[in-house]
Amino acid sequence: MVAIAWMIAIGSWLDHTSKITAVITLGGHHVLVMIIALTGFLMLASGAVLTNGFRHANRPQLTLITAGCIISIAALAGALSALLLLILAALLLGFLARMFLGR
Repeated sequence: MVAIAWMIAIGSWLDHTSKITAVITLGGHHVLVMIIALTGFLMLASGAVLTNGFRHANRPQLTLITAGCIISIAALAGALSALLLLILAALLLGFLARMFLGR
């Protein structure tokens, strides 16, 4: 649901600002990210209701839950890659600072 809120608020800005921010919207398709996130949420919400809070599930229900998880991960793939890029940049900056400052 957070991905949907972000795409409604700043999705078009992320699409057109730069190539790095377009990664978050899976190549400049913020509406597609919203649809994917909503589909994953609805699949997981219906799976929770049908399985009594994910406690008792049969094979088709497990398939529904698994598909909902995969779709939700796909919706957040762009944001995850941007987060990993920031972590890598912070690690590189820390390494360079340590190398040049000698601490």
